[in-house]
Amino acid sequence: MGVYAVHSTTFDLLLMVALGIFGYILCKMDFPRSPLILGFVLGKMLEQNLRRALSISNGSMGILWESPISKILLVLAIAVLLVPPLWKRWRRKRVTLAAAE
Repeated sequence: MGVYAVHSTTFDLLLMVALGIFGYILCKMDFPRSPLILGFVLGKMLEQNLRRALSISNGSMGILWESPISKILLVLAIAVLLVPPLWKRWRRKRVTLAAAE
């Protein structure tokens, strides 16, 4: 009712219903809510700062990984993505080898 009272458009009402259904489906599929909330909250700020960095560097993407801090953060981000599956595979292999002995 609040969404309809602000703009008095049915589009806002239908969008609210669609997003509610989408959220319900995500909850039923056990998707974590924290990354979505962080994405919504920090997404706009991230986009603004990316535009600012690219305008300072005249469109050069190299500014994103030139400093040592950004290189370290990039390596850590890659490690966060790669280590859990590799760790799981290593443990599974280790258990299989132990069971074979």
